[in-house]
Amino acid sequence: MKPAIYMTVLGAFALVGSTAWAEELDVTRSVAPDGSVEVSNVAGRIVIAVWDRQEVRVRGSLGNEQELEVQESSSGIRFEVVNINNDDDYDEASLELSVPASASLVAEGISADIEIAGSRGESVVAESVSGDVRVEVEVDRVELSSVSGDIEFGGVAGRGDFESVSGDIKVDGVSGEVSISSVSGDVVLDAGLLERAQFETVSGTLELSLEVAAGGRLTAESMSGDVMLTLPEGQEGEFQVQTFSGDIRSVFGSVKDESFGPGSRLKHVQGSSGAHFRIENFSGDVRIGH
Repeated sequence: MKPAIYMTVLGAFALVGSTAWAEELDVTRSVAPDGSVEVSNVAGRIVIAVWDRQEVRVRGSLGNEQELEVQESSSGIRFEVVNINNDDDYDEASLELSVPASASLVAEGISADIEIAGSRGESVVAESVSGDVRVEVEVDRVELSSVSGDIEFGGVAGRGDFESVSGDIKVDGVSGEVSISSVSGDVVLDAGLLERAQFETVSGTLELSLEVAAGGRLTAESMSGDVMLTLPEGQEGEFQVQTFSGDIRSVFGSVKDESFGPGSRLKHVQGSSGAHFRIENFSGDVRIGH
C-alpha cells in the first residue's frame, strides 16, 4: 500500500500582456472576485493572504536570471516564476500575493514552502515536493500534498484530501468527507461530523478524533503504524477491526484473539445508525475510545 502523490495539472491559459521581470516585484492585475488564481514557484516561498479588492497583487523578489510570467484568461490568472535561460538550476524566489477572499486558489512548488490564510472561495489546492504546506481557510474543498514536507490545515472545509510521503500531516476542522494518505509521516486529525473518511499509512501513526454520521463510512489501513481512534460516547455503528500481529483495545464491543496466529479481531454493532467502521492493521496496534 503506497499512497500516490499527484501533482495538479494546471489548465491552459492564453498568454496576454507582457512578462514582468525585476529583482524586486510589485505587480497588480484585475481578477473577478470568484475567479481562479494560480501561482507556481519552484524554490523559495509562496505566501497568499486575502484583501477586499478585485485585484491580485504580487510582491516579493526573484533570483538571478528569473522572470515572472503573467497569464490571464476569462476564468482567472496565473503567475509563474521561470528561468530566462530555461535551465533547471533555480534560485530561490519569494512571492507574496494579496487576492480576493472568494477566489479559488492553486499554489504549486517543488522546494518552496506554501502558506495560505483567509480564503473563503470554493477551493484551495496547494502542493510542494520538499516544502511545507500550511493552510488556514474556510472553503468547500481543500487538497494539500507534499512529499517530504509537513502539512498543516486549520479552518473549515466540507471536503479535504491530504497526501504526504515522509512529512507529518495535521488537520483541524474538516467535516463531510476526508481522505488522508501517508507513508512514514504521522497523522493527527481533529474533525467534525464525517460522512466518508478514508485513512492510509505504512509506518506512521494515525491519531484520529471524529464522529461518523448515520449511514457514514470510515476505513483505515496501516502496515505497522498504530491507529488511535477517538469517538464521542454516543457514536453508533458497526465495527469490524482486525490486526495480524498487533493488539486491539476498544470501548465498543469485546476483542477476540485469533485462533491461529497472534492477531486480534473485533466485530460489534452499536445502535442502529448504519454507520460502518473498518480498520485493518498488520503489525501495529488499534485503540478505539472516547
